[in-house]
Amino acid sequence: MGGSAPRRDERRSAESAGFVGRRAELLGGRQLLARSRLVTLTGPGGVGKTRLALHLADRIHRTFPDGIHFVHLSGLDDPALVPLAAADALGLHGHTDRPPPDALTEQVGERHLLLVLDDCEHLVTACAELTAALLHGTPNTRVLATSRHRLGLTGEHLLELRPLPVPDADGDLSDADRHPALALFADRAAAVLPGFRLTQANRAAVARLCRSLDGLPLAIELAAGRLRDVGLDRLADGRLHSLRATIDRSHRLCTEQERLTWARASVLAGAFDLETAEAVCADGVRLRRGEVLEAVSGLVDKSVLIREATAGGVRYRLLDTLRHYGLDRLRALPEEEAATRRRHRDRTQRQADTGEHACDTTTRRRADRDSLRTAPDLGLTPRESEVAELVAQGLANQQIAERLVIARRTAEGHVERILGKLGLSNRSQLAAWVTARR
Repeated sequence: MGGSAPRRDERRSAESAGFVGRRAELLGGRQLLARSRLVTLTGPGGVGKTRLALHLADRIHRTFPDGIHFVHLSGLDDPALVPLAAADALGLHGHTDRPPPDALTEQVGERHLLLVLDDCEHLVTACAELTAALLHGTPNTRVLATSRHRLGLTGEHLLELRPLPVPDADGDLSDADRHPALALFADRAAAVLPGFRLTQANRAAVARLCRSLDGLPLAIELAAGRLRDVGLDRLADGRLHSLRATIDRSHRLCTEQERLTWARASVLAGAFDLETAEAVCADGVRLRRGEVLEAVSGLVDKSVLIREATAGGVRYRLLDTLRHYGLDRLRALPEEEAATRRRHRDRTQRQADTGEHACDTTTRRRADRDSLRTAPDLGLTPRESEVAELVAQGLANQQIAERLVIARRTAEGHVERILGKLGLSNRSQLAAWVTARR
C-alpha cells in the first residue's frame, strides 16, 4: 500500500466558506482535539455536525503534517466497509491477509494525521472498533467523529452540538450578529434572493420563523431556499414546526423534474458529477437527460443539493437527512426504485468496463467510490461477495478453494453464478467490477 501525501481536502474549503456562527463550538473543538485523541461531535440530525467538522478541520489543518482525511459513511450500510472506506480516504491501497483494522493501523504507522469519521450513528460498533485499533496501534493519529450517538470508547470526549439559539419573542433584535440563527437565514436567503438582508422591518418575521424551526440549521437553510417562491410572511406564519415539515414543504415546492431528480439521486452516496446524475436520473420519458441539469440547478437553489467545486470539477451531494427523505420517496414506488437502481448498476458497470475516470484526479476517484459502493449487487450472497473479492485479488479457483476451505468445483460454481448474476463474461471483468466498487 502506498501512502497519501498531505493535502487539503477541497470539499472542506467549499463547504466551510458559508459557515455562520458556532464560535464557542469551534473553540471547544480545537481545545478538545489539542488534548484528546478522540473527539465526537454529537447532536440531532440537521444540527450541522458535518459542517462543523469541515470548518473545524479547515481551521486546524496545519496542525497535522500528514493531512486531515474525511471518511464519508452516510452511504454505507455494511460494517465491513468502514475500514476500507478509511483506507480509501487515507490513500492506502493493496491487499493483505490481516484483519482490515490491523492492516490499516500498520499502514498508518507514525504519521501525524486526523481521521474524520462522518455520520457514524448507523455503524457505531464498526467505527468504534476501527477507532480503538487506530488509537491503540498508532502513536500520532487523532480521530474526530460525527454521530448522533457516542462511540462509547474510553477517553472519548464529547462536544454536544445544539440547535442555534433563537431570540425570545420579546427579545432585542437590533443586533443580528448576536443571533446566529437569523444571520444564517439572511446568508442563505441572499443566495436565492440577491440583495436580501436583515432590516428593522423584517427581523421580527425572521426571528419568528427561526423559533418555529427550533433553531435547527438544516431547517433554516431549507426555509431560506424557498424565500423567492413563497415570501417571508408565508414562511413565518408558524405552520412549520419540525424538520420533517420543512422538508415536506420544500419537496412540494419543487418542480416535477426536481422531485424526480431528488428521489433518483438518493441512490448515489457521497458526491457525484452531472454526468452520473444524468445517467442515473434520466429515464428518457418522465425525465430527459437534457432536463437533469436544470433540475440539479433548481435543487441547489433550494438548498437540497450542495454544490462543491473541487480540483476534479463540479460535484453535487445530498445531505444525509435529505438523501434518506429521497430514498423514502423512491422506495414507495418499487418499480421506480428498481429502474433507478438498474441505471445505477449500468453506470457502475460502464465505469468498470471502460476504466472511466482513470486519468481523473485522486479527489474525483475517491468521491466516486462512495457511490460505486452502493451500486446494487444483483443479489450476491455473502459467500459470493467474498469469492468475487478473491477473484479481484488475482486468486485462481484452486487458491480460492483453499482459502475458503471448500472444494475447487464449489469455487468454480460460485464464480460462474457471480458472472451470470452480474452479466459479465470473464474473471477480468469481474475483477474490474469489484475494483470499481472499492
